[in-house]
Amino acid sequence: RRASPTHSPFVTGPSTGPSPPDRTRTSPAMQTTACARVASAPASAARRSSQRLGKATASARVATRARAADNAQVKTQTTQSRESRAEGRPVYSPDSYQDICFHAYQSVADGLADGLQLMEIEFPAVPGEDASYKAASDVYIDLNIQYALTVFSKIYKETGKTCELLVPDGPEYRRAKKVFANSLELSEGCVLNTLDGQKTESVTSFIGNVFGGKGLRTREEETEDEGFGNADLFCVVNLSCVDLPVVETFVKTKLDGRPLVFLNNELDTLRADLGLFSFPEKDLHYRFLSKIKPVYYLRTRAYSRTINVSPFVINYSGAIFREYPAPWQVMVKQNTGELVCVAEDEDRFTLGEAKEEMLIALGLADEDGSTMQFLRSGYKTNTWWEEECDQEKFDDWRT
Repeated sequence: RRASPTHSPFVTGPSTGPSPPDRTRTSPAMQTTACARVASAPASAARRSSQRLGKATASARVATRARAADNAQVKTQTTQSRESRAEGRPVYSPDSYQDICFHAYQSVADGLADGLQLMEIEFPAVPGEDASYKAASDVYIDLNIQYALTVFSKIYKETGKTCELLVPDGPEYRRAKKVFANSLELSEGCVLNTLDGQKTESVTSFIGNVFGGKGLRTREEETEDEGFGNADLFCVVNLSCVDLPVVETFVKTKLDGRPLVFLNNELDTLRADLGLFSFPEKDLHYRFLSKIKPVYYLRTRAYSRTINVSPFVINYSGAIFREYPAPWQVMVKQNTGELVCVAEDEDRFTLGEAKEEMLIALGLADEDGSTMQFLRSGYKTNTWWEEECDQEKFDDWRT
């Protein structure tokens, strides 16, 4: 409430209200007391200033101790995090993609500390049931680049290691450079490059590619525009099956022992195309893809089961999960959305084995060796790359 001019202590002119008491006359005792107060004012001010200085110093000490305690707590949590993750997660329920990227960062950081060279990160890139490249290709491509910037910016902040994000060709590079111009400027320690080092294409090479049967993409045999600098590690995103031989050549000739991370390239889907007409041979998996170790792997699957009582059809879903250095786990999705571990092993579960573990946990599995089990599962339960083969030179992708 605003004070009226009549009662304002700052009014010096004549007032229409009641006259204040006459204070022009003071007694000798009052004058002595006033002098004493004036004389003691500097000393009181000095004491108050000293008290304020002491409080500020104490507050600074408390803040310093709190920061030191927080740093120690963060270090303790980091150490405990690796130890706890090494045993696997009984329940996994990330709140957001930010949490998934942080967990992927932790796994990559542990892999770097252990000297791993070829690593894989795989999780559903697009929210929803069908989170694959086929469902929304442009969204899938853009989100993967954003995830890579999030993960490897964190790697740079915590370890100081710089990263080059590699896209398959010049057209994708130019599009990503335009779409993620601001993100690339804000992401410390991350730069964008192409898998073959070529960012532009001359008219001559363009016409030669079109009429030479090479398509619109730049190819590795052409002259490179730019080298790969002094990056400490690389991350490749948005590959197709025909790009896999280019990646193999890159690892042999340009990687120089530095780590390479495959992020959301759906390598299992690309493996299925190997050996088909105009695609690379299956031997590419045996000699190269088998060397790639999954450090963060979350592959969700949805199934249905028919029964002879109501409701007759039961829908269930789950995931194959791995968070390095933890073992492989089979998860069943609950009604709350949480993934609960029902089986784990040091070796990777095949899709058929994971489905069987889910059925056993739900109490829906058929009796072993029964006719119904054979009719449901069929003669062949594994894909060709999941089967153990003498041609497979490495088992890193399984462990």
